[in-house]
Amino acid sequence: MPSEQYRILVVSDVHGRVARMRWVLKNEPADALFFLGDGLYDLEQAIAANGAAPAYPIYRVCGNCDVGYPDPAEGLAPFGGVLFFYTHGHHYGVKSGYERISGYAADRGADVALFGHTHYKALRAATEFSPALFNPGSLRDGGSYGVITVTDGNCSFGWKQVPQTW
Repeated sequence: MPSEQYRILVVSDVHGRVARMRWVLKNEPADALFFLGDGLYDLEQAIAANGAAPAYPIYRVCGNCDVGYPDPAEGLAPFGGVLFFYTHGHHYGVKSGYERISGYAADRGADVALFGHTHYKALRAATEFSPALFNPGSLRDGGSYGVITVTDGNCSFGWKQVPQTW
């Protein structure tokens, strides 16, 4: 039986770098995108500049800088046999540690917790009592974004960068 594989993009903290967001949407194939806040306006502008929304689903949440948007602060989404908890991270004090976000995601049965806010890439493997934690870094600071490959319910995590010419 062939393996079921999905490619998921994870973007956070765009902070006005619309061209970088546009590049990701235009050049990175995906089955889904998790947008973790601080740049919902930038995401919408990049979609408009590209002429159409991507064909894949976009799971989006508000960050602390996304004032006035009706999007939720967090969400749960099953994808490829993995339950993702996604949020910006500011409500969970992720700049001071990962205990709160890890516990909250675990209480909801998540396999992976996705968050931004710190502008730093991070990955912590899952344990028996806590989900894997993944931060894609910032599309503004360094131009990094995350790529998750889900194969038969297992995740591999990585980071990429928008080329310097953007």
